[in-house]
Amino acid sequence: MQPDHPISRRAVVAAGVAPLLVPRHVLGGAGYQAPSDTLAIAAVGIGGMGRNYLEGCKAERIVALCDLDHNYAAKVFETYPSARRYHDFRQMFDKEQKNFDALIIATPDHTHAILLMAGIRMKKHIYGAKPVTHSIGEVRQVRQALLGSKGLVTKASIQDSRTDYARSTTEILNSGVLGAIREIHIWTFHPIYPASLVRPTETQAPPAGMDWDLWIGPAPFRPYNKVYHPANWRAWWDFGSGDVGDMGCHTLHTYFEELQLHAPSVIYGDRSTRYDDISKETPTPETEGSANMVAWEYPSRSTAARGSLPPLKMYFYDGGIKPARPAELDHATAMPHEGVLFVGDNGKLMASYYGGNPFAPFGRLPRGVTQVRGLPGGLLLPESKFKDFQQPAKTLPRCERPDHYTEWIRCCKQGTPTVLPIEFGCQLTEVALLGALALRTGKVLEWDAARMRVTNDAEANQYVDPPYRAGWKL
Repeated sequence: MQPDHPISRRAVVAAGVAPLLVPRHVLGGAGYQAPSDTLAIAAVGIGGMGRNYLEGCKAERIVALCDLDHNYAAKVFETYPSARRYHDFRQMFDKEQKNFDALIIATPDHTHAILLMAGIRMKKHIYGAKPVTHSIGEVRQVRQALLGSKGLVTKASIQDSRTDYARSTTEILNSGVLGAIREIHIWTFHPIYPASLVRPTETQAPPAGMDWDLWIGPAPFRPYNKVYHPANWRAWWDFGSGDVGDMGCHTLHTYFEELQLHAPSVIYGDRSTRYDDISKETPTPETEGSANMVAWEYPSRSTAARGSLPPLKMYFYDGGIKPARPAELDHATAMPHEGVLFVGDNGKLMASYYGGNPFAPFGRLPRGVTQVRGLPGGLLLPESKFKDFQQPAKTLPRCERPDHYTEWIRCCKQGTPTVLPIEFGCQLTEVALLGALALRTGKVLEWDAARMRVTNDAEANQYVDPPYRAGWKL
């Protein structure tokens, strides 16, 4: 993806990757990391989540940083004083292409694909924010480009992917103890930003020195207003993917492959209604609701996409909505703040949103608690039925959360795949974006994954692979 004018006069020209692995010289001694062993990293979009990504990679050489708002990103720039600073990623790629090995992408959703494709063309290793792209059309093309690019090491920004607690949930599912899974219920307390919004009519001045037109990129142009920047762009369909896009990938990776969730056949959703005055509804079609529900239905017959697995329905709730309380859960136990409930033929499993025991999120016991009910992978219901069931052996590879960023760095240096490459993140993203599409349209959508098309509503397809603003093209 690139604007009609070059993204970078040299960046989009295929270039060889700078040497990453030079054997460490014995002169360094134990624990010494020679300059030739470090990864040279450039990053785009550092004022928000990008600062966390960089913190996880700070042992490497941070050579170039780009953000359109230098005031918002000032503290991050100060943290890496030797890194060269840029407003425009095109200029950074133009001047720095030969100086960095790996690229961190942490911009708003609507510009992810632009930067990903530029990084792929430059043959750079990539650490990228999720959702991987802003549209399904983009996600298909990014995935195809990655699958056709040899030697690139990528990782999607899903910090809990392949952790011990996430894998513990997967291993319970893989044991077959629940029988066939018929339903998945996912709930989170997000969104943690304003939603159910009406587009502002006031035009404000962007921060000093900020190129607002470049921030808009391929999206429809909107005059600057602080309701978009900084940080509050996620609820707006023009720039973000809603809470289901923002948070979906953080849970789906735990069970996506095992339950073959690639190709739902029907998707629909509902969102909260805004009232600014009694009995007077205020439409908010340009943002998600403050509370939302999405449902994905998977085929009711055996298909190539799901093998012999039975039909399944998956539900996502946010904004404080939770699924119906399991009848098997004792009345003295509160439903977790967020989590996942798997409903099988032989029982149910309640897990943390990110995998693991729902009463010990992120694998950590609450303060003052020495033991929680259930297993490391979750709470099986009814408890009496599964009281003798033991947590399955650890058979799946792990990547613990403290090693999330260093795993990407290590794989870049070794030339090996990460535990969650961006091409897999693309598949998670597509399902999450289908949920966003259902919320945006407010319709029941019949989806043909092979044709990448909504078959029962032609109007909805305008958002599947939307055109770009004049001056930008894929």
